[in-house]
Amino acid sequence: MTENLTREEAATRSNFTIDSYRVLLDVRGEDTFDIEETLTFSGQRDETFLDFIGVEVSKVIINGTDTEVDWDGSRIYLKGLAEENTVTVHARGIFSNSGEGLHRFVDPVDNSVYLYTQYEPADCRRVFPTMEQPNLKASFTFEITAPEEWTVLTNTEEVSATEVDGGVRHVFAPTKRLSTYLTALVAGPYHELRSEKDPRFGIFCRQSLAEYLDHEEIFDISLSGLDVFEKAFNYPYTWGKYDQVFVPEYNLGAMENPGLVTFTEQYIFRGQSTRAQRAGRANTILHEMSHMWFGDLVTPVWWDDLWLKESFAEYMGAWASTQATEYTEAWVAFTARRAAWAFLNDNRPTTHPIVADIVDLEAADQAFDGITYAKGAATLRQLVAYVGEEAFFEGARIYFKRHEFGNASLDDLLVALEETSGRDLRAWAEQWLHTTGASFIEVNGKSLNQTGTQPLSGEAIVRPHRISVGGYSREGAELVRVDSTTVELTNTAEVDLEGDVIIPNDEAQTYAIVALDEQQLETVLTTRIADPLARSVVWSGLWEAVRDSRLDPARYVEAVSRFHSEPDSTLLGQMIRNCQYIVEHYTMDPDTARTIWLGICDDSWRVAIDDQDQDRIYLWRSALAVAGAALPEAEDLLREALDTVRGDRDERWKLLIGLASTGSVSEADLEAELINPSEADIVAHSQAVASIPGNRREAYRRALEESLSNNRMSALLAGATATYEAEEYPFFSIALPVWRERTQELAERILYALFPQGEETIEQAQEWLEGDGANAPSALRKIVLDGLDSRLRDKRVRDTFAGTTRFLPEER
Repeated sequence: MTENLTREEAATRSNFTIDSYRVLLDVRGEDTFDIEETLTFSGQRDETFLDFIGVEVSKVIINGTDTEVDWDGSRIYLKGLAEENTVTVHARGIFSNSGEGLHRFVDPVDNSVYLYTQYEPADCRRVFPTMEQPNLKASFTFEITAPEEWTVLTNTEEVSATEVDGGVRHVFAPTKRLSTYLTALVAGPYHELRSEKDPRFGIFCRQSLAEYLDHEEIFDISLSGLDVFEKAFNYPYTWGKYDQVFVPEYNLGAMENPGLVTFTEQYIFRGQSTRAQRAGRANTILHEMSHMWFGDLVTPVWWDDLWLKESFAEYMGAWASTQATEYTEAWVAFTARRAAWAFLNDNRPTTHPIVADIVDLEAADQAFDGITYAKGAATLRQLVAYVGEEAFFEGARIYFKRHEFGNASLDDLLVALEETSGRDLRAWAEQWLHTTGASFIEVNGKSLNQTGTQPLSGEAIVRPHRISVGGYSREGAELVRVDSTTVELTNTAEVDLEGDVIIPNDEAQTYAIVALDEQQLETVLTTRIADPLARSVVWSGLWEAVRDSRLDPARYVEAVSRFHSEPDSTLLGQMIRNCQYIVEHYTMDPDTARTIWLGICDDSWRVAIDDQDQDRIYLWRSALAVAGAALPEAEDLLREALDTVRGDRDERWKLLIGLASTGSVSEADLEAELINPSEADIVAHSQAVASIPGNRREAYRRALEESLSNNRMSALLAGATATYEAEEYPFFSIALPVWRERTQELAERILYALFPQGEETIEQAQEWLEGDGANAPSALRKIVLDGLDSRLRDKRVRDTFAGTTRFLPEER
């Protein structure tokens, strides 16, 4: 048995044409659900297989004839096929608690049961038998039997509901042609709201979260976004209704199921939320909406072209935020967080081109990374600068009409864009989409130089960049743009600009790391850049300089302390996270660094209170909780902060987890916080209890041995790996068994959480890669290779600045 599927196997099966699936599910059970499916398809081969992972396959009928069931646990083998076929399968599936397939959740508040599906890239086969590959599209008709009090949703409208056996059978209209991973089911006593302006739009969440659902903003963004996309693409929304459901224990931010988009419940804010959090939610809503065209209407042939939908959706989410919402700073947020994610992935030995070589499903599952999303989106932003926005959108319009309800490849897209732009994009695509690594744009005085080496080939990076370059001078306490030009940069360029600092790519039009010369570096470390987008570009470059051992981490922390009142909450949040990493990984004396960082957090929090800046209060208080989690002497400070929290359970838990991690609260104290607990309270309580020194080994045991949901398992692991008096766990001896015995989602959660942090890990990881892990699945080796790269980088930064790294927060 193998749950994997290779690209070659998928290509062999691609000569079939699927007409339709009729799927009957009875989801009233507690552990398993009944399946009856009829699949009609045609082809010239007399045998193939269906993908199915479940409990039982009891009957297979091929063209009216019962046949012997040949199922190995993941594939149902079909033989004796004709040119036209009708296959019926009776089976039984199992509910998931990992967020893969059909997830079943029991709300601890009222014991209500909630179901939802999550399939991408290949977990539809956990719910009904399929030919699980994106280029075998079909029409799907669902009939779902559920308890009578439940709401049941799929991609299309319900056409009938009939009482049966103490339940209700819901029948839904056939879908338009879809890939299997885009079908969806949601069921349970969900709270429902419908838009008064456009009844196609519905929002759903659990009953116990209804009081926190700020549906007005979600509806406003959704309706504005749809209007913007329909005009931009000149193609009307084609999927009928547009339901958006916030679901528990979700592994992703959201999923673009047409007509039934699912979102993590983390986008329902039970307490205070920052502008960055709300802007992030808006971006995600628009990201998924753009998928209705990029990905759903036109779908990649195989996962090599995953970027064709994800990079576009990432780009369109930010673009549409600036067009359809109040969050016009979307590119600032993209540069601060998403580009940093891309640089992290792209500088590792496991990097890959934007157009990746995805040999199988395990590789596809790990391709949902910073390169596929953020590097691809930044590259598309450069493509727009290269061909012009109108040519870009006109090419997209041609692409949609030409390939609607079908599949397409990179070549299909390039053909459309070449038609509208008049440019030959083959060389551009080769330089951008088929190479690896991040470009550096080095500034020396007024000279710009592109440098960089591809991690995989060792060749120099030579990419064409069309970018803005700004000249910035001091005006009062800030650097203000006083001059600008547009540059076509491949190797070098000279800019004749006024200004104390020259900032290339100051409008974030390309994918590149900006590296300033020492004089200009000192200026930006001590003087705030007035423009938030240019500031985000520079701070992204500063962090990469720290990671590359080009900038002393102490200077970065000092600058964050100096600019503690950063007004953009996305950028400030990223600056804080970077400092937290510096303290734990880049210092020779972490105890001293922790104490000084705690002082910076405390000072910054108090100034934010004085300024009555709610976002900064939130961010610096959260930073205080993390800093205090490693310092018992921070107890009084964390308790003081706890006393300032009113009616915000999530904020209370952050501080309580910080106190628990040093043993500064008892289990009884934590138990007293569980008054009418929600799932979020239970998960946070679990982490807090697991964090208490003395409880961690037991938390580790439970996480690995008990059948826990994805979030509850992760909470135990977060507690078990708390920094203060850290425990050591046998990562390299359990990696292969965990990978074999768990689903990929749960295995990755366990192994990423437990990857060891110490310098001794370097030798251990190298030995494992050459020994026990030499023939391990590539997705598992990637976890170890990435972890090893991080530990090597940590050591290199520490060694480079050994004896010089100090944190000297300025007096304020």
